[in-house]
Amino acid sequence: MDDIRTLLARCTLCPRECGVDRFVTAGYCHGTHEVTVDLHQLHSGEEPVLSGTRGSGAIFFSNCALRCVYCQNHRISHEGRGRRCSTEELCDIMLDLQDRGVHNVNLVTASHYAPQAASSLRLARERGLAIPVVWNSSAYEKPETLRLLQGLVDIYLPDFRYCDPSAADRYSLAPDYPVWARKAIIEMFRQVGHLNVRDGIADKGLIIRLLVLPGLTDGIRDILSWIRGAIGPDTWVSLMGQYYPAYRSGEFPEINRPATAEEYEECLGYLDELGFENGFIQEVGSCAEYTPDFTG
Repeated sequence: MDDIRTLLARCTLCPRECGVDRFVTAGYCHGTHEVTVDLHQLHSGEEPVLSGTRGSGAIFFSNCALRCVYCQNHRISHEGRGRRCSTEELCDIMLDLQDRGVHNVNLVTASHYAPQAASSLRLARERGLAIPVVWNSSAYEKPETLRLLQGLVDIYLPDFRYCDPSAADRYSLAPDYPVWARKAIIEMFRQVGHLNVRDGIADKGLIIRLLVLPGLTDGIRDILSWIRGAIGPDTWVSLMGQYYPAYRSGEFPEINRPATAEEYEECLGYLDELGFENGFIQEVGSCAEYTPDFTG
């Protein structure tokens, strides 16, 4: 608890480095010292090596350090819907999901609660958590924060949204996103390496998600080129066609539409061109299947 207090008393966990005392007020992420969780469920819409036949045990954390105008989960990420969870309660959620037979525990957008999540994970391991832990994040993270998770997280599942600072600024208010995402992904790879799949289910490693945004297909090529050079073409990537205009997308006409089949096919071509063979593809417009229901 002393380490958590030190880290949160002048919070610099994420690249925003807002410096607030989260025991007194919320940070830029809208998170305080208390973890807030909106939903935990068996989720069948992750990549096949994560969802398998029994589902991924997804825990959706409230609030976020990004401000994505197209956020599909804006009710929890921007509006903070959820309930407070102590270290013990979060541990109990993880163990309950394991008891329900899921293939893994999947921590979704927990970066701003990394010290608290690490504490709950250590407790859960002591109490019998034996399935892999997935860190499902935006990649807008500092390497030193990710190092709090070393030995606790088995599978890193980051999004890599932008290589262009202007796009990152316009759509997520984070012009420094490309710099930090690269650093974060290199640290993730250092910790867990390439993906290992056993009997069709991942037990350790890295999967990088690439969301095809309308009009921004050049960014996918730039990201793939960087991955190839920094980590290698053996990296597992997940090319996602599930974008749909949500939240404030209507204020940005250029992204106020789904990505087209042609745009997705263009990105598939980049995978082939750059020699990527490991990963996953989707049907364009598959949002209903892959987006959890946050209405309940």
